[in-house]
Amino acid sequence: MLFNSEVLPEIDQYGFLKSLPTESQAGEPDDMIYSSGLCDLQVNGYAGVDYNNPNTSSEEIEKSLQQMLETGVTACLPTVITGSLEWQKKCFQNLEVVRANSPIAKAMIRGYHLEGPYLNPTEGFRGCHPEKSMVKPTMDHFQVLQDAAGGMIRLITVAPEIEGVISLIAGWCEQGITVSLGHCNPSLEEIKKAVDAGARLSTHLGNGCAQKIPRLKNPILYQLSEDNLHASFIADGFHVNKYALKAFIRAKEDPRIILVSDATAGSCSKPGKYTLGKVILERQEEDIVYIPGTKNLAGSASTLAQGILNVMDWYNSPLEKAIRWTSEHPRAIIGLSKTPEVDEMAEWIKWEKINDHWEIKSVRLGNFEMNSKV
Repeated sequence: MLFNSEVLPEIDQYGFLKSLPTESQAGEPDDMIYSSGLCDLQVNGYAGVDYNNPNTSSEEIEKSLQQMLETGVTACLPTVITGSLEWQKKCFQNLEVVRANSPIAKAMIRGYHLEGPYLNPTEGFRGCHPEKSMVKPTMDHFQVLQDAAGGMIRLITVAPEIEGVISLIAGWCEQGITVSLGHCNPSLEEIKKAVDAGARLSTHLGNGCAQKIPRLKNPILYQLSEDNLHASFIADGFHVNKYALKAFIRAKEDPRIILVSDATAGSCSKPGKYTLGKVILERQEEDIVYIPGTKNLAGSASTLAQGILNVMDWYNSPLEKAIRWTSEHPRAIIGLSKTPEVDEMAEWIKWEKINDHWEIKSVRLGNFEMNSKV
């Protein structure tokens, strides 16, 4: 949603909305605008900080969230990838300590994304997820993680072809969890069964897939063609090149498109080595991270704001559409309100057009107000 830049909503002393913003109309000043804050459904870490390490300090996580807020993200789902049950449990417990004690963490963390261990262990499809920690799902196994996460797992990525996954989808949905397909190699029939059971999203579609797949009968095309699946994409130019992404966006169409960062500790960081759980990453001069000594991607080093700027540049997409893909659509898919509501925390971004390009100037979340570092 884009707001009228001349009449901002009223907020109370605690940073909550007392009135609603007025939607921007044609004819208003075109060099400054306000938008809803961004919602990132996939952040594995940020600014040198790894959310997949249970030994990461609360202070480090809090600081990384402050830096993320400076780029326009007001809501996020810290993402815990495949690991042993004990490791994942400790990661969630560590994040919960921060959320319970840090005002900015409590404001920004709207839940968690569990990406693994119920994924396809085959090389190419598993990506950087450790094969030895992948397991067949049971609700008891999942509940250990949900309890450690304080009941805050809101999004789960699974491979529907793995034994036991489809039979559990309805149970996850009953808990209010959004089920997404990713790191998978399902048949068309398995995708349809997953959708019928309640799956609603494809995780970073175009990635988590082997390099060599059948030309026409493959999991990417199957998911693109499924109208009941939204799809998230990493618009950094590396995970999916801009020409392929253009075709993917056309196939999915506006209402079903979500952009994510898939950020890691390498995002907003200097070149060098970082971690993603027990995986070593190497951030390059460009906004990209590889497994050292390879060209294998392991998350991104980009930001959600950069994804917005990319799609506006590559496809001449209007800011309003890019905001839908990074704010309204991701909020809706995990059950948050799409647009601001009275008594909710104030969340907005101030944009200015400079040399015919939009730039983030400042960000507000409740009583937190940051100047942009984008």
